[in-house]
Order: sequence, then structure tokens, then C-alpha cells
Amino acid sequence: MKAWYRDYWAQTWYSNTFLVRRPRQIAQTVDADRDWNNVYDSGCNFTCIAMIVGIDPAYLASILSTQRFFYADNTLTSQRLSGKRGGLVWDRNAPNAELRHITLTSLWHPRRRCRVTVTARFVESIVTRNYREGLRVVAAMHAAGGHVVCGTEEHSHLVAGTIDEDFALWDPDDTVVDVETNLSGGFTLRHLFQKYRGEAVEFWHYECDISEQRSR
Repeated sequence: MKAWYRDYWAQTWYSNTFLVRRPRQIAQTVDADRDWNNVYDSGCNFTCIAMIVGIDPAYLASILSTQRFFYADNTLTSQRLSGKRGGLVWDRNAPNAELRHITLTSLWHPRRRCRVTVTARFVESIVTRNYREGLRVVAAMHAAGGHVVCGTEEHSHLVAGTIDEDFALWDPDDTVVDVETNLSGGFTLRHLFQKYRGEAVEFWHYECDISEQRSR
């Protein structure tokens, strides 16, 4: 596997990291899944964005909790710890068509060892049921300097590199695909289309600009 990223994280490592602005917004959906608004249950796309930016998902969640980023999703009814019901507060898979970019300033970047300004931007999404078309979509997005997250409505995967004539994926849920399999390129775009045969697979194209800030 030829990896495109240096650091990878699994959403299932973060059961106590919540995608909220305030602790009182911690909640659990009332549907059959009973998902919490933490990274473990609700943060597959969020974890992919963290890997694109290159910082730990818990750190990213803390930084974004101070901005206008986590909002209630009225399509997901939830019950808060207080017993109050309402829309589930989470990242809603942003950046997306509604919230097209996020900008973080004076962010300490552990890998670069300096403060940076980061802008993560949603460019477009393309949907296909055809594996060969999926290969072409990823190749074009990557050639344009972009990052690619793909999957169905239920789960997101980061396109993490290449292996043979395919693209290696990183599944943030290591209870489904373990870290060792992810790192060895054992889960590919072909496997994704086989798993969801006949279903629409969506490809989200992101750009990420990181500029280092000068020391005072």
C-alpha cells in the first residue's frame, strides 16, 4: 500500500469525545440505533476530516466546539441527559453543500510543530453504482489535489492511498475493519462496491489548505 497520509485514527477510539458545543447537548437518538452524538457513534466523516487536516479527532472536536459548527439536526430526534428531546447536535457531515468550509486559525499542528491556519473546503459530491466509474472519480479528484471521502448514507471511508490497480480505503470503524487490515490496504474501493452491491456510493471531494503562521 502506498499511503497518502502519515496518521490514521479510528472513530471507535473516542467514546467520550462528543460533537457538541456544550456538555448539556450530549444526547442519544431515540430510534432503533440509539446512537450517541460522540465520535464513536456519529463521527465517521468527522474522523476522516481530522485525518485530512492531520490532527487528532478529539483535538479537532474541542477546537470546533468554540465555533459555530455543531448544530442540531432536526431529522434525528434525540433525548439529552436532562430528558429533554430535540434534534441531535453533531457535525452533520460538514463541510458539506450547506456549510461549505471551515477555517481554523492559530491552530497548533503537532506534525508541523507550529501554529497554522487551516481551511477545509467541500468542493462537490459525485454518486455512482459502478466500480470502474468510482475509480475514475477518485483518480480525477486526487489529480486535482483534493482529498476523497466515500461511502453510502450509513458510513464514510477515507480514500487513504493506492494498492496495485485499486485505491485503499480507511474504515474509521475498527470493529468492522481492524486497523491492521486498513494499514495493509486490505480494504479497497473494490471491496466497498462489493459490500454495497447495487447501492449508490457517494464520493465527497474536499480541499485542505494549511499555511504556517510566522512566529512573533
